Amino acid sequence: MAVFQRIALGCALALAAMSQADFAAAASDARKLITPPRTNTVICDSRGCFGFGQRQFYTRPGQPLPITPPYTGGLNRYGSPRVQVPPRETFTPPPRALYPSPAQKLRQHQTWCAERYRTYNPGTNSYTTINNGTKPCRSPFD
Repeated sequence: MAVFQRIALGCALALAAMSQADFAAAASDARKLITPPRTNTVICDSRGCFGFGQRQFYTRPGQPLPITPPYTGGLNRYGSPRVQVPPRETFTPPPRALYPSPAQKLRQHQTWCAERYRTYNPGTNSYTTINNGTKPCRSPFD
């Protein structure tokens, strides 16, 4: 039994020593910088040619490479300013007309009639006249 304990202890110590060495090596490794490809690199393969750099492009197989214009130092060779197009006038639809619902029209009609005639009855939509006759109420909300 003591033999197995010694073997287990030896394995544990060996693993601990190896892991410390890996941590020390990982901590001491300096980061490796990956250099970007040179500018204006063109790579051609069976799919076509790919251009990298400031001007990126792709051409299909069999097509000639695009001709790059000569560098003029970033200045406009012709000295003319860019054309400024004024913004278009956008169409704004007229505001939607909100029409009152039939219930609102009925309430407005009844309110108008009740304010005009003291004897107005909203159930029959009529009022009593001076001769004790009845007349239907006619409002602008009919």
